[in-house]
Amino acid sequence: MLAARGTTLACRGPIISVSPTVRRLQPIHVWVFRLAAWAAIWIAAHAQAAAAVPPTLEFSAAEREWLARHPVIRVGFDPAWPPFSVVTADGKCSGIDGDLLARISQQLGVRFEFVTRSNWTETYEAARRGEIDVLAGTSITIERAREFEFTEPYLSFPIIIVTRNDEPILWSVLDLVGRRLAGVRDYVATLEMARKYPEIEVVPTDSVAQAMEFVSRGRADAFITNLPNASFIAKTRGFTNLKIAGVMPERFDLRYAVRADWPEFAGILDRAVASLTEADRQALVHPWIRVDYEKVIRWDIVWRTALVAFCVVGLVLGAVLYHNRRLARELVERIRLQREIKEAHDESVRLHEEKTELLQMAAHDLRGPLTGMQLVVDSSLRLNAVPHPEALKLIEKQIRQMTALLNDLLDVEALESGRRELRLEILDARQIVRSAVNGLVAVAENKEIRLDASGVALTVPPVRADATAFRQIADNLISNAIKFSPRSSVIEISLEHRGDFVRLEVGDQGPGVPPAETERIFGKYARGSARPTAGEKSTGLGLSIVRQLASGLNGRVWCENRSKGGAVFIFLIPAAPGASAAEPTPTSGDT
Repeated sequence: MLAARGTTLACRGPIISVSPTVRRLQPIHVWVFRLAAWAAIWIAAHAQAAAAVPPTLEFSAAEREWLARHPVIRVGFDPAWPPFSVVTADGKCSGIDGDLLARISQQLGVRFEFVTRSNWTETYEAARRGEIDVLAGTSITIERAREFEFTEPYLSFPIIIVTRNDEPILWSVLDLVGRRLAGVRDYVATLEMARKYPEIEVVPTDSVAQAMEFVSRGRADAFITNLPNASFIAKTRGFTNLKIAGVMPERFDLRYAVRADWPEFAGILDRAVASLTEADRQALVHPWIRVDYEKVIRWDIVWRTALVAFCVVGLVLGAVLYHNRRLARELVERIRLQREIKEAHDESVRLHEEKTELLQMAAHDLRGPLTGMQLVVDSSLRLNAVPHPEALKLIEKQIRQMTALLNDLLDVEALESGRRELRLEILDARQIVRSAVNGLVAVAENKEIRLDASGVALTVPPVRADATAFRQIADNLISNAIKFSPRSSVIEISLEHRGDFVRLEVGDQGPGVPPAETERIFGKYARGSARPTAGEKSTGLGLSIVRQLASGLNGRVWCENRSKGGAVFIFLIPAAPGASAAEPTPTSGDT
């Protein structure tokens, strides 16, 4: 069985697009396949309901004694494998596996203690050393079967081939020959592909998210995984240029791997899972996965279903087939053209409004500084005198304002056009934040504002980010706080390690942000109801740039109001995989 540890059905609406060739059928075929699917599903559901009676969960005296002697069972899982398992910020296990084990825990009367390591490889090795009793979400191989007792599959999903949108349809694994295939280290799919198809180049990655990022950025051509994991990752990471280019005949089976000296517990788990009805399983899985069968077509299933459909509804369709075919084709084409015309019109209106707003803003924000400089120059020429130092300071301030505006406009254009490439490397987040604070001390002192960076922790793990983008995020958040803070106030800046993330917070003592504006202020050209306290210019672009840069660094940024008054802006970025907290680096201005 070819089974990968990660894939993507659809977590509340799939993000990965299905290839147009896969999903676009002729109108008659659509009705035939849908009627066939409805008939087959109805027959199968009623047959299963009549024949499948869930077994009663009963234990022998020996099994009850075994469970009484083992009230706590240590369960290991992949810490970065949503929606099946993921470590939350408070260190708990969240996902399908966690919900299912909570249900089994009630049936068996035991407590599952979730333990894991920094990645799947280390978790698996810990189980081999006896530090973990059961591994969740595991696939069976010949090598693994020698070391663990495996249960029967408790969940099963399709396996898909993920590529970029511009790649052709892939009908089988053989179509990957000569291409680069991203594969997560020590995942069964990666090991099986390397063993069965040595002619396919495998590009190793640390996680499913990184594998999909490699495909998205062109460092790999394809990635084989299961449907739910891929869709979840695509949605949360924003991989909009990926598609399902093929569906493989194999299935992705999830099993429990039990330590070899506990064979009786593997049987107990099998019976606990078997006692769950189909309704129970759907209730556990549905909050995490919503299957949309119109977006994923398995051709082998389609043709088998079509054959059944022709036998069941052939006489009914034969009378109306000819007339409906032409009408359905015309209707679909008309709807498509209308949708394309509407989308083009809406995009044209949006671009026109955006261009008009940009010109108005630029004209307004540039006119004031230019007028001020013109008055100083005219006065100096008329009096034949050197401009007063205060006048030169005014000119210098106005030049900075115009330069900042032009830089923001250029940054927005570069980000939206994709011309700005982020170069990810391992960085000392603490040093970057300290440098940003030191660079803005003079600006804050002009308003008698004190920058309090005592919240910057002495040890913070490194992050994998673009140095310029990270510094720009820190600069924009701090300068934004200075702009909206009253005189003689304090801006609190903190940087600390939270779970798998590094968290930067910039809190001010200003008027705060109304709840209705906490998201709107991150939009392009958006300005909140609060105004700068010293008449500074606000273009509405700074926070929009921060949001786009944060997304490009696989992080996120948001705003909250503090209970003691003022607002706090929070930037969360993943810590570098496998990195430990960095030693403090001496920085000028550290206190």
